Amino acid sequence: MPRRSPLLAALILAGAALATSGCLGLPESDAEPARPAAGPSTSRSPLPPPAKDDVVALLTKLMGAQYTYHVESNLPDDATGKVNASGGYDHAGQVFEEDVTISGTGNSDGHLHRIVFGHDLYSRDKDSEKWIHLDLSRLKSQTLYGVNMDNPTGLATFAKTVVSATASGPHAYKGRFAPTGEQFLPIGRPSVIAFYTRDAPFTLETDDQGNVTSIHIEMELTDKPTFVATTTFAGHGQALATKRPARNRTAEADSMYYG
Repeated sequence: MPRRSPLLAALILAGAALATSGCLGLPESDAEPARPAAGPSTSRSPLPPPAKDDVVALLTKLMGAQYTYHVESNLPDDATGKVNASGGYDHAGQVFEEDVTISGTGNSDGHLHRIVFGHDLYSRDKDSEKWIHLDLSRLKSQTLYGVNMDNPTGLATFAKTVVSATASGPHAYKGRFAPTGEQFLPIGRPSVIAFYTRDAPFTLETDDQGNVTSIHIEMELTDKPTFVATTTFAGHGQALATKRPARNRTAEADSMYYG
């Protein structure tokens, strides 16, 4: 039976350290731009038909199948902070992987690699030779350790927040979503809670088969740089390459995590 090193056991909390907690707040001014004076009546092109239901259906399709993803974003509380993450999700097989790097934040910089098979969570940072295994079925709350296997990438929450959408091209949509105060941004690496009093814009693109290939969001903030996040998707419906770590490369989390 392997010895339970406190250092190894503590690595299970790396997810919290890399959560980059922060809040996205609405700019102080809500004033709308000045409108030009009304001129002579002219004919206008008809507005594109609403496509909110289409966008939600596309997101629902994506959530229910296998896919890989890559996300890049800045951080709300650090002018130079960046998030770069990649991984994959298989809803039916309950397999999830994320490889996250936080940079440009100084003391908060770090790297975390996590793999989940059902109730088995394995995690390590770049300096660790061994993975730490945690049995999620023994926890009172899986989300306490930064993973929700029903919604690990935040897509389900994002789909619920879509307010409006229209087609902007053969394989493109633009719309607005209403942040809810839940932790679902950036999509692919949920780590930021947004308190926003108005809708924010997003764009979404698909391939010829109607698979979502990218989601781009921007949120103007109070006294901070605009929050920008782009998530791309691939491998739709294909088996993930994710594998369980070998037994000789894992160590058990300390029993304190199940208390």
